[in-house]
This record gives sequence, C-alpha cells and structure tokens, in this order.
Amino acid sequence: MLILIKCSLIIAVGLYLSVIFLPEVLHVNETVAKYLFIILAGLWFLKSNNKWWVNITSLILGTIIGLIIFITLLEFTESML
Repeated sequence: MLILIKCSLIIAVGLYLSVIFLPEVLHVNETVAKYLFIILAGLWFLKSNNKWWVNITSLILGTIIGLIIFITLLEFTESML
C-alpha cells in the first residue's frame, strides 16, 4: 500500500510540474511539458519493479490527485483576483 501511495504522489507531482510549473514559471511550451511528463512517467514505470496493476492503479490515483491539486489551485487563484 505504501508503494502505491508513493508512486501516486510522484505521478501527481510530475503532473503538477508539467501542467502548471513548467509553462507558467519557466516558460516552457505546454506541448513540450506534456511530452516530458509522458516520457518521464513511462520511464518511471518501466524502471520500477512493481506489478503491472500497482503501476496502473498509481497512474490513475496520481492523475486524480494531480487534477484535484490543479482545480484547487485554479479556484484559489481566481478568488484572489
């Protein structure tokens, strides 16, 4: 269970970096940032020694956690304007 949480958080942080941080702060093209996320997530899963169902579950949970972070930050920034 701890492996699942760790992998999910890594995917969520990678999704946050590729969707919000890289394009807004470092001015990286959004398409390039998304491809970097896909490549790094793919390499992470290929390198890991986990079972395939752990990788798929952590990908789904990481995406859900990342979207929740994205929506929360979006609402927070809109309320400050």
